[in-house]
Amino acid sequence: MRIIILTAAIAAMVMTTVNGKTNSGGEQAQDGACTLPDRFIIPDLSPELDPEVFSARRKRLAEKMKGEIAIISAAAGNDFIYLTGYTGERQAVAVIDPSSEAPYTLFVLPREPMSTLWDGPRPGIEDATEKYGADAAYPVAKFAEIMAGMIEGKRPVSLHEDDRSLRERLNGIAGKDVSAAGLLHTDLTPIIHEMRVVKDEWEIAQLKRAVAVTGLAHRRVMETVAPGQKEYDAQAEIEYVFMKNGLNTGFSSIVGSGPNAAILHYPFNDRTMEYGDLLLIDIGASCRGYVADVTRTIPVNGRFSEKQRDLYELVLQAQQEAINKMKPGYRILDCHHRATEIIVRGLWERGLITDTTSWWQKRFYIQYRNNHYIGLHVHDAGSYGNLDAPDRDSYILNPEIRGREILPGMVMTIEPGLYLLEDRLDHLHGLFG
Repeated sequence: MRIIILTAAIAAMVMTTVNGKTNSGGEQAQDGACTLPDRFIIPDLSPELDPEVFSARRKRLAEKMKGEIAIISAAAGNDFIYLTGYTGERQAVAVIDPSSEAPYTLFVLPREPMSTLWDGPRPGIEDATEKYGADAAYPVAKFAEIMAGMIEGKRPVSLHEDDRSLRERLNGIAGKDVSAAGLLHTDLTPIIHEMRVVKDEWEIAQLKRAVAVTGLAHRRVMETVAPGQKEYDAQAEIEYVFMKNGLNTGFSSIVGSGPNAAILHYPFNDRTMEYGDLLLIDIGASCRGYVADVTRTIPVNGRFSEKQRDLYELVLQAQQEAINKMKPGYRILDCHHRATEIIVRGLWERGLITDTTSWWQKRFYIQYRNNHYIGLHVHDAGSYGNLDAPDRDSYILNPEIRGREILPGMVMTIEPGLYLLEDRLDHLHGLFG
């Protein structure tokens, strides 16, 4: 039995109050030929950096801090970028204090000739105010001196959970454990992550371009793939399209054919593709840090076999019906449960399961939640509601667990899949006990 993986087209769609039609793509003609959309519309690049966008985010954070001083360094990664837009170097620190004469202070490394020689120019102190909207900017070396005055005033301070080194620096500045002294209050992490759940217009513009260029890359492979090529030939076409359109890869491109298509995070992309193979492509372009996530499964020879087409259409139906539940008025997991319902019913109709109420039979095929946020990370930050549990089995097959309400401005993928593996039945005990 040939190993087959069929993953429906991921639709990275913007959740808005008016839910437009979404083209799931990747449909096939009645004769099994894989057809292509008529055209892709690639949105123009929006302004590279709008300081007002980041200023609005910092004001929202300040409103939630209730008088506390928020301090966050570049070690916080995407959360720091979300608040500042600053990507110059890893030692930068931002201080947000609405009660100060300088509500937003940025500490950065000054420009120096040697680093410019080796690594090119980086933003300096002048850029911190002129380009990134800081009310005041200082060299990183001045951080201890300036923070000492703030801490002496016994103002409560809030840090990010990933800023462990910053916490140690504050302990050194204060000469004591700032947490034990009662100076350390709120953890910024969950607050910022919740802010990131709903995208603003600037973020959505970046994601639209990233998704469109990713779709263009998929089309390029559909037009060029052929038996005898290496998987990395398809990868080269994909990443050429990304770079030709001024974007980067948001994560390592997954290009798996034949048995490799059944490896969720297949890393090698080096197999020779054969006639009759299916090719799974899981890719995402990155536009100014905002990452798309679009997967397609296509026949290497340009035509699905009868069995491939039958199962592909089942998963495609599941995706299309799930998309109808990805809008305000529904909850995060409603689309997953609808897709699962369609797939389980289809498997039963095809004799691939014998009991639609059997937990292990359903779990054999339904291996992951079908949807997730995208944004500054391919699996973007933010709570999903009551499905934030360490044991995914507690919600993945339980339609009573629906997660939080879908809000306008959320951006998610929807990616149901069906995996038929040749030897998986031999490992039931290891998989399900």
